[in-house]
Amino acid sequence: MRRFWKAGALGVLLVGGSLLGQLSQSGGSGSGVSATQSGTWTVQPGNTANTSPWLFSMSQGGNTAAVSGQGALKIDGSAVTQPVSGTVTAVEETACGTTFFDSGMVSLPTSSTVVTATATCVDAVLFVNTTASTQTITLTDNQGSPVAYLNAFQVPANSTLVYDLHNARLASGIKWQATNAASVNAQIVGLQ
Repeated sequence: MRRFWKAGALGVLLVGGSLLGQLSQSGGSGSGVSATQSGTWTVQPGNTANTSPWLFSMSQGGNTAAVSGQGALKIDGSAVTQPVSGTVTAVEETACGTTFFDSGMVSLPTSSTVVTATATCVDAVLFVNTTASTQTITLTDNQGSPVAYLNAFQVPANSTLVYDLHNARLASGIKWQATNAASVNAQIVGLQ
């Protein structure tokens, strides 16, 4: 049993010694490296009940910067100016412009009809079949020789279909049609 205790004590010393060794300064021996910290750093809660914001202050060379729930000061003691208020709008980068396009919900005609004559990056097209039978639709761009994005595409009876084009650019605008009148409502959203 005594041998077990000796082995355990030796293990504790080895582990403890290696942990203490980790506290030494990295980058070689301490003799060639020097570091100095000056100034005052204070981080504290606003009060003991922690009901007000935390405070942070830092001083360097006689100047103090403080951050609290009420605002901030620069290191030279001047106030931090607030940003200009206004609206920030994020617009995806596409091959088209930044003007939002929404056709509104309309009933598709039976002949190929121009929705817009402006090149449009289509995000999505919504089709609503309002009948009890399958309907066929066609969606093309508006070039001289139109490129079909949906050609004789079937929309199931009494259903809604969202066709996501991920901002595909339809050159020279968009045309669409349905096989039967007053059977499919549709809406296009995108950028021009």
